[in-house]
Amino acid sequence: MNLMATTWKMIVGNSPLCSFACNKKEPLEPQRIKKFGIEHLRFRNDFKLLDKITQRINVSVSGSGMTRPVNGSEMGVIEDTDFELISGIIYDACKEQGVNAMPGLLCWEWNLTDKKNIVDQLSYCSREGNLGVGKIFHALVIKTGFCGDKIVDTALVNMYAKCGEIGSAVKVFDGMLSIDVASYNCLISGFLSNEMFDEALGLFAQMGVWEIRPNHYTFSIMISGCGSVFAINEGIQLHAHVVKLQDVVNGVVANSLLTMYCKFGMMENAQSLFQSLPKKNVVSWTAIISGLYQQRALEKALLQFYLMRQHGFEPNEYTLTMALSSCGGIKQFDNGYALHAQLVKKGMASGAFVGTAIVDMYTELGQMDNAEKQLQEMGTIASAVSWNALIAGFVHNNNIEAALKAFHKMVLNYVPIDEYTFSNALKACSSLPSLSTSRQIHCWVIKASSERNLHVASSLIEVYGKCGSLDDAEKVFDQISMPDIVSWNCLVKAYSQHGYFEKAVSLFKKMVVEGVKPSGSTFLAVLSACSHCGLVQEGKEFFKSMLMNYSVIPEETHYCCMVDLFSRSGHLEDALDFIKRLPIKPTAPIWRPLLAGCRCHCDLQLGEYVANRILELEPDDASVHVTLSNMYFDVGRLGELVKQRELMKLKEVKKEPGYSWIEVKNKTYKFFSGDTTHPQTPEVYDLLEKLINDIRVVNHASTLSEISTPHTELGLCNEGKLLYHSEKLAVCFGLLNLPAGTPIRIFKNIRVCSDCHTTMKHISKITKHEILLRDNYRFHHFKQGCCSCGDFW
Repeated sequence: MNLMATTWKMIVGNSPLCSFACNKKEPLEPQRIKKFGIEHLRFRNDFKLLDKITQRINVSVSGSGMTRPVNGSEMGVIEDTDFELISGIIYDACKEQGVNAMPGLLCWEWNLTDKKNIVDQLSYCSREGNLGVGKIFHALVIKTGFCGDKIVDTALVNMYAKCGEIGSAVKVFDGMLSIDVASYNCLISGFLSNEMFDEALGLFAQMGVWEIRPNHYTFSIMISGCGSVFAINEGIQLHAHVVKLQDVVNGVVANSLLTMYCKFGMMENAQSLFQSLPKKNVVSWTAIISGLYQQRALEKALLQFYLMRQHGFEPNEYTLTMALSSCGGIKQFDNGYALHAQLVKKGMASGAFVGTAIVDMYTELGQMDNAEKQLQEMGTIASAVSWNALIAGFVHNNNIEAALKAFHKMVLNYVPIDEYTFSNALKACSSLPSLSTSRQIHCWVIKASSERNLHVASSLIEVYGKCGSLDDAEKVFDQISMPDIVSWNCLVKAYSQHGYFEKAVSLFKKMVVEGVKPSGSTFLAVLSACSHCGLVQEGKEFFKSMLMNYSVIPEETHYCCMVDLFSRSGHLEDALDFIKRLPIKPTAPIWRPLLAGCRCHCDLQLGEYVANRILELEPDDASVHVTLSNMYFDVGRLGELVKQRELMKLKEVKKEPGYSWIEVKNKTYKFFSGDTTHPQTPEVYDLLEKLINDIRVVNHASTLSEISTPHTELGLCNEGKLLYHSEKLAVCFGLLNLPAGTPIRIFKNIRVCSDCHTTMKHISKITKHEILLRDNYRFHHFKQGCCSCGDFW
């Protein structure tokens, strides 16, 4: 604390100095804040109504038999007030302003000449934000001669500041004959609530000039202000000043300091201060728990929560929500269940705030049945936030259909839908993906007038991109008046997924020209576009510019993308050298693209080396064994192939089965390889065989000639199984059920094989249908026998 105290440059005394942001080295003049003078205030315009009211008061008073006339020299002091008349004038003025009169305003006992009554009414205006009535009482203050009274003037400053009329508050403050710490506090608080931190800091420094000592409230609001604008240096100086004046023992100031340090992320300072507090209360404990939670030190936050209870402090709702979230975040099932049981026992589990936190905890734990049950028990108390937590939980746990069902239930129950609801529902659609459902939700978005919300608009761009409708994604983007970084990234990513490198780069350059700084996600999308198109040199230049030109530090995903770029282009040695030079230890996701490149370019020796590196990191990775099996088969090493299959059985690891799905007439149909479960199976198979025969006739050779027929007992595909791959069945189903000319959109969970890719090109030419196929890597647009990927994917 001594070190911090030495940094404090303000000396409360005869020669004050200030080292704050104002950079003033001389005493601040009282007129420093005159810049908020009448030319900025429209103060006289604001008082036009008051002039009218005071004129009415003059007329009324002159005819009411009052003992003293109203005149300017005597400040309009009223004696022997006619309460009914004055109250009626104020009441009528309130009606003219269209504001509500205060409770009891027309009460006969209400004394307009009682200073306390006037201050009470001004306080009422402050609490309710009732500026119109507040101005009326300001006029009354002028006519009754209370101008110049320190308490009344302070109440006026507070009223104007709380009502957002900071300029009027400054004018009243400047005109005060006597100013104390309460007056300063009101104006400082007004500056801070109106996001004028520098002005608040300057006014705080001015207190020292006039030898007015700040009290605990002054320090509390100033420290909170520092936390809100992340003013670290000023906050530390305030702490030093507090220590110097020995005000840290005050609980309010200490709690403000705790909260400030937690917002700064300076948890060592926060914990040191917390430990030194002689008296801790619920706010102190909640502040330190909140800080640990915000820094994602969830185990420590939960430990502090239990220590809090051991010390006999009952947590409030906010503390409980952080404890519940911490249980979910670190997957502490037992503690989460126990805490839920205690809340049920105390009757707190069904409240909107805590109940939503319980829903959120169970979604983090993957206990969606419990989350849904909790929401049902909340009944009508469940808010949009509660429903949003449930929908987001279903999406997070990959239960997409349940997420959309919850969305529809929310609509049916007339729960208000906000932008977070739409974003969660659209995210569910993008996971399916479902174009028809996305468009239905888009209609709801328009109906709710939320289409211009950036959060919702970005979700729409993302879902249309993933559903293969770039035109819709572009239309949504074009309707945004001021796109943010997320909106730009969503469209750049959509172009990248569809393999449109030129469009992705063009949008990237436009984004930079318009002053939007690219983020890590932006570069990931652009690098992916380079990888999809095999543009090695362009990708290297973009990767280099990340740090040099835009100060964006590469992360694991960027390294993966660069390895993929080198590997798919056949630059395997460059990819290996890139991995060896990484500033981080290579992870399995970084090695995997190189293994895929080894398979694609038939480098078995390097493939074996890479496979071993991956298995060292993730021994149960089934994809490694499958890739090695295929590589051994390609070179005829069937003995090694069998060993890989036996290893998979021994480890009990299974390859993810490939499947495809298609949306027809608002319904999704899923197909597996060799699937015979669909009612239209005979028609689908007949059409597929006819198309394959047509393709063979046209090309005078089998399109499957590049694939040999291995032993079926090895579990590898022979020609028969290749013929009935899931994407081929899906496209034939689409041809049978979709109108002529309608694009056929097919989605596949794994990478499309070369045979299916070739077949799709021929089908698009024979049937004159555009086919959009999205696998787990990218989009393929097949049209008139060509693919948008240029046979590079």
